[in-house]
Amino acid sequence: MQLKEKIKKDIDSLPEEYLPHIERYIRTIKSKKSKRKQIKTLNLDGKFDDMNIRKVAYE
Repeated sequence: MQLKEKIKKDIDSLPEEYLPHIERYIRTIKSKKSKRKQIKTLNLDGKFDDMNIRKVAYE
């Protein structure tokens, strides 16, 4: 928690004109954390419905 508190303190000490840049940077970091979505197969009325095709492709 010491690092988090230090970062908050540094942000509080920044001039107002830098805050939009910091906000954009934080949004960029958050968007990179998003998880990869599973790709579903087409509805084939069979055994491949709702299957993780990435996993099957590498088996």
